[in-house]
Amino acid sequence: MPVRRIGRAWLGFRTFCGGFVLGFVSRCRAAGGEAVAPRRGGRENAAVADHVEARRGNQRGQTLQELERFENDAVRAVAPVAAPETVLIVGVNWLGDSIMAMPALQSYRRRHPAARLVMAVRPHLAPLWQMHPALAEVRACSGALPELLQLARQLRRERPAAAYVWPRSFRAALAPWLAGIPRRRGLPGHGRDWMLTEVFPPPADARRHQAFEYLNLMGDDTAEIEPPALQAPAELQQQWRARLQAAGPANWVALLPGAAFGPAKRWPDGHFAETGRRLQRELSAGVAVLGAAAESALCRSVADQIGGSAISLAGQTTLPDLAAILACCRLAVTNDSGGMHLATAMHTPVVAVFGITNPDQTGPLGTRACVLQNSSFRARDFKHQIHQAAAALAAITPDQAVAAALRLLAG
Repeated sequence: MPVRRIGRAWLGFRTFCGGFVLGFVSRCRAAGGEAVAPRRGGRENAAVADHVEARRGNQRGQTLQELERFENDAVRAVAPVAAPETVLIVGVNWLGDSIMAMPALQSYRRRHPAARLVMAVRPHLAPLWQMHPALAEVRACSGALPELLQLARQLRRERPAAAYVWPRSFRAALAPWLAGIPRRRGLPGHGRDWMLTEVFPPPADARRHQAFEYLNLMGDDTAEIEPPALQAPAELQQQWRARLQAAGPANWVALLPGAAFGPAKRWPDGHFAETGRRLQRELSAGVAVLGAAAESALCRSVADQIGGSAISLAGQTTLPDLAAILACCRLAVTNDSGGMHLATAMHTPVVAVFGITNPDQTGPLGTRACVLQNSSFRARDFKHQIHQAAAALAAITPDQAVAAALRLLAG
């Protein structure tokens, strides 16, 4: 053991120095005229030798004790402490998909309570995952090659036990492969199967909710979906509750009229405005119209049509702000959008308006949601069915939305 070898060398050096110093001191005392016994017979010389040897023996004993203490301290300092197993999760790139994947994360945490879960995700979604209590760390990575290489170097040093790659893209599997993580599990696709140690086949029943895809990938074969659970910072919720109450009404409802892909997933803004006016009157509530910065004009138009205490906050909120506002609202009326999923994750009752996308596959999770749809035709490739999707959305009336909202609140 290196510590023992160092200790023995130190002991030899100390013993040599001790003998040398004793001899030197004796000669100095003799030279200085101290009463040092002259060299006499063998008995006296033997007594002096015994005295010197006893001194050296005491020094060796003390040195051995010091070595033992040093070695024990060193062993205690370097003894490995049982560290929790680190598991990397490569997150998906859309807000709605991220929230539909949260039940899988929660299930894994419940089944592996000691694991240290680390999420690698695009920067715009890092604030979302930082609100999830199951994660120990969130790392933002844009997907650019230099950042992927940097992430791979970090992971190689940390040596996670496993990686779960949620997206199907080539880039999503690159960093775990470069890092040499021993277990890399993901769905097939995009020529990246060779970078995975376990290629998990997609569910046989494509009609099931997308959340099951992530649950099964993470090793959970349950037939039940636990609702997603986020925790917006309490201080942020207090700030927004105070700001909304300062605007007038004590109760607030949220409208989220925006959605990706435009008219194919957007209920007409006039329908949103009429629903907002009715809810404002029925519930004596304020109406907060929410959306991204790119949806500012749309949200401002809806708020202006509602009038009264309606306000548009589009473009004025971060993801944690949006989550905190939704937590403060009694109800949210949304399109099939990421905002719909965020509202359910904040346990806010949701009325969700669907065109031709399938709510059985991508609908809101949880028990406090109502889906409105007026189409027997359903398709995921809605971008090539824009006119049919827009017609299906327009056929859903504000009366239906208000009635659904009141039922949710009454229940």
